[in-house]
Amino acid sequence: MKLESTKINQEQNTTLDTNRPAIRLSQSQLDINDSDLSVVFQDFQGNILKSHGRSHSRHLFLKFNTDLVRNREWVGKIASRLTSALEQHQTSLDFKETGNEHLFTGFMLSYSGFKALGIEDKNIPDDKAFRAGMKDVEFRYDTGPGGLHKRTINPLNDHLENWEEPFKQNIDALLILAYGGESLESKKSENYLDEAVEKIKAEIEGTATILSIEKGYTLRNGKGKVIEHFGFADGISNPVFFKSDFQSWEEKEGTDLYDPSAPFGLLAVNDPGGRSAVNSFGSYFVYRKMQQNIKGFNDQTKQFASLLSDAVGREIDSEFAGALAFGRFKDGTLVANSNQNTKSLLNNFNYDEDIEGLGCPFQSHIRKTNPRGDTNRKSQVPMHSERNHRIARRGISYGSKEMSPSSEWTDAGLLFLSCQSDIEQQFLVMQCAWSDNPNFLNEGTGTDPITGWQNAKPDKAAKKWQLQIDGKKVSIDFSYRDLVKIRGGEYFFAPSISFCKALNLNHS
Repeated sequence: MKLESTKINQEQNTTLDTNRPAIRLSQSQLDINDSDLSVVFQDFQGNILKSHGRSHSRHLFLKFNTDLVRNREWVGKIASRLTSALEQHQTSLDFKETGNEHLFTGFMLSYSGFKALGIEDKNIPDDKAFRAGMKDVEFRYDTGPGGLHKRTINPLNDHLENWEEPFKQNIDALLILAYGGESLESKKSENYLDEAVEKIKAEIEGTATILSIEKGYTLRNGKGKVIEHFGFADGISNPVFFKSDFQSWEEKEGTDLYDPSAPFGLLAVNDPGGRSAVNSFGSYFVYRKMQQNIKGFNDQTKQFASLLSDAVGREIDSEFAGALAFGRFKDGTLVANSNQNTKSLLNNFNYDEDIEGLGCPFQSHIRKTNPRGDTNRKSQVPMHSERNHRIARRGISYGSKEMSPSSEWTDAGLLFLSCQSDIEQQFLVMQCAWSDNPNFLNEGTGTDPITGWQNAKPDKAAKKWQLQIDGKKVSIDFSYRDLVKIRGGEYFFAPSISFCKALNLNHS
């Protein structure tokens, strides 16, 4: 099998204008074919504005040696293979037209990685969470109206002793390789990526050590829809940045109740080390290896369903109980009051008709992580401020594909990736101030049953589920527990391609 995938020629008759801004951070519904924006899209890495779309991946976590020149030279060489936003679009078109597969390559650095390359401080991104690192336990973050949240473990409530050994070390860089479409035989994609990894190993010998290689794959249900290991459709409410994707949502179900679009600046920040001060951009990434307790979730949904059945006097199935935890059924449709029409309701909805949280509970995963106007109703938070806390998820599943394991905590879960322009005000607000906060949105709401603080004391977990079923209001005491375990993670920055290319030219 030939290792090198066809490289789409993305170069156009444009130069990187270092003085005239080609894009505004406030700009939304971008046109990938706009020639005025190509100067940005050629220098901006892929898998940020839109998922790379490949079905299999390899995440290589690297630690550089002490030879700055050698480290820079390797990054400079890999830069020519990085997939830009523009090339990602072009390879997608080529795949649709010809069926040709293309290797996606992405690269990002941690704060220690920038240091290992000898980058001057002024050219290192300045996000405070990024600079502190995910293992830090001292830094104080302002994640909302409750003020400064100081944690005794780390800001994400991880018990670091549960992390896998590679993640306990200083990770300098993350190299992402992804390949294969839905139609390509899985084994062929796996073999291709294994060969690509062997090539990288040969290249970096003596330059960097591979601390870990995480293998990811797209998990799908019987209808071909992307799901995660609990069986629920994934990625539905991700913000969209391109005009074509916004129009697709408009045609599919409308956008009058919820606008899925987002400005460029939700993800992009000027890259201080890029070639252009105004047209070189990067994005911050949060990486979390999340092990999922599949059997635990299946068993607990049955327990919850039994309590619901007793309360309403008829049988409630575990599918509905699980939907309450997520806020969606497994096909992605919204769980809501019986008087609401939820047919095919995937993204065009808000909670104006469910302000009491009797249909989609306040503690459900999707309502905790995307309140859709709840903070405006409750605390008069401007809608644009609430929407500015959104992230773009770019994760992929890992491990066993068994959806009904006989034991808990199998080697299966999600390699969570999110990109944003401000880790504190986006990811940390969503995780710490919303999901982990038992008093968001209301006093005693409880934590997010899926990604909330799984190590919370019982009185901090979800307490009362206030619901309306068959027109009857019911109150149920039940807590989903121990569903996700964090096995490691780090904060990264995906720099501009021009930053990477320049490294092997400048050794000082």
